[in-house]
Amino acid sequence: MLTALWLVPAVGGILCLFAKGRTARYTSAAFAAAVLAYSVWLSVPYGAARGAWGIVEAGPSWIFGIRYHLAVDGLALSLVWLTALLTVVCVALSWRQDFSAGYWSSFMFLEAALMGVFLSRDLFVFYVFWEAVLIPMFFIIGLWGSDGRRHAAMKFFLFTFFGSLFMLVGLLALVTIHHATAGVWTWDMADLAGANPGGRMGLAVFISLVIGFGVKIPLFPLHTWLPDAHTEAPAAGSVMLAGVLLKMGIYGFLRVLIPVFPKLVWDLLPWLGGLACLNIIYGSLCAMQQKDLKRLIAYSSVAHLGFCLLGVLSWTPEGLAGGSLQMLNHGITTGALFMMVGFLYERTHCRGLSDFGELTGRAPWMTFFFGWAVMASVGLPGLNGFVGEFMSLAGMARAIPLMAFVAATGIVLSAAYSLPAYQTVFWASSGAGSASPKVSDLDAREKVLVWVLCGLMLYIGLCPTPLLTVLAPSVAAIVPYGFAP
Repeated sequence: MLTALWLVPAVGGILCLFAKGRTARYTSAAFAAAVLAYSVWLSVPYGAARGAWGIVEAGPSWIFGIRYHLAVDGLALSLVWLTALLTVVCVALSWRQDFSAGYWSSFMFLEAALMGVFLSRDLFVFYVFWEAVLIPMFFIIGLWGSDGRRHAAMKFFLFTFFGSLFMLVGLLALVTIHHATAGVWTWDMADLAGANPGGRMGLAVFISLVIGFGVKIPLFPLHTWLPDAHTEAPAAGSVMLAGVLLKMGIYGFLRVLIPVFPKLVWDLLPWLGGLACLNIIYGSLCAMQQKDLKRLIAYSSVAHLGFCLLGVLSWTPEGLAGGSLQMLNHGITTGALFMMVGFLYERTHCRGLSDFGELTGRAPWMTFFFGWAVMASVGLPGLNGFVGEFMSLAGMARAIPLMAFVAATGIVLSAAYSLPAYQTVFWASSGAGSASPKVSDLDAREKVLVWVLCGLMLYIGLCPTPLLTVLAPSVAAIVPYGFAP
């Protein structure tokens, strides 16, 4: 049942490689739609199971305790939904572009690898899928990006590959330490939970895993690959990169660091929380200086992922739920923003703020939806961003109130860079930029895509309870490891 979530898109990717003409496009659309429908249907047996790990697949032990072990709980299921939805969005977003079969195949392989990351309960299997994500994303940026694509793709590969090496060394050391103390080889996350390896070796393992997960978030100062990757990637690549790939690091904290190193995480909370606050402030200040729309949204992602990490580190039910929910919110909102920047670039081949202006008359629907997504991004009450950020800050306020206060300034800074950029591009009265005459309004296909994402922003903002209910068992399973008040 769970294997199908990564195997079906992998088969779709293989078929796309051998397809000719437009067949690859239709093949990817069919497989992406099938995975989305299946992931939604999966909530039925998961709900019937009524457990934190509602559906489990586990094979026999292979060597050194490695085994094929997949499972889904509320957190994994929500990220499976997000991955499946954004893959469909990316295929539809690229529909009119004349891409080769390899492009459509890459998105299928990317979806398969991401599904494997979120479903794995064995750390070795988790690492294999984690590394597999790297390959299709590298090609999406390097082959189908804009002018600086090769430099951006290589930078993305080097940062994430070396981060993964740190993670591999940490995992190997963790398993070896556990074997030395427990006398059994295991890579199972449940068996390693609460291991709390101490001493210098335990601290070294912890730091190596923080680096491995931190590159993917990305944490300052491991973030420098992100703006270049976003700027040069095609629009659909940016949607997947911001919408799903950046969640892998936070997911690693939730699945590995917190359960395995509860005492170290709590003891080092001021330092880890300080990094999250630094992400929020630094990312916001950098975003304020950008003149390129894509780079501005890229730096805003650095800031918003800081809120996710802050909530997760608070170790309170509301903070963990808020940080987990904010991962989904960020994927939907930032995905919509990158998608609409892609619409502008497709029409004009420009992304600079000064290239546009006075678009309200030429593109009223685009103006409306872009503003909707911006308001969700800055945390307007009634939209999804407010719920996640409020719960994350409320959770941290119980652990370290001063840190919550510092992080809250990021909400003000978010408005300080998002609203002026929106005003410049769509409402500037000083005269239209050179690209403005080329901008036409959204067509029917584009309206459907933005309606879906913006509708989700409104629904989650007004009615977050269904998603929080799905996430509740995962939060309850993590909280007992904590030392929070």
